[in-house]
Amino acid sequence: MQTIDLFEVFLYLFPLLEIIIISLFCKPFLHYKTFKLSVTDVTMPILLLGIHLLSVRLLTYSLLPHYILLVFALGLLVTLYFDFSKKTVKANKVFSVWLKIAFIIGFIMYYAIVAARLVQRIRG
Repeated sequence: MQTIDLFEVFLYLFPLLEIIIISLFCKPFLHYKTFKLSVTDVTMPILLLGIHLLSVRLLTYSLLPHYILLVFALGLLVTLYFDFSKKTVKANKVFSVWLKIAFIIGFIMYYAIVAARLVQRIRG
């Protein structure tokens, strides 16, 4: 069994810690006059960076382009769904739904990479 880097442990835990810290302490700072951010909007860049760094350490190439392609394809499907729905929908609603889906997929992909990396480190 190999020793685990402190940087890797930081990468494993940082998105969860960021979500907890932002939701507990920084919630008022996410709202500005007409511009509002959610916790997922702030966490997303960290997830993207983590997906890139951990997938490069795991596979020697980045899974970030695959993730972006998947999210854009799902964005097209969300747009088509709202286009064919009977009610009128604003563009910000479509974008909001798309960002939530992108965050969920990114979060799942990030921790799947973390689990695969831990298995790789344990097995040697």
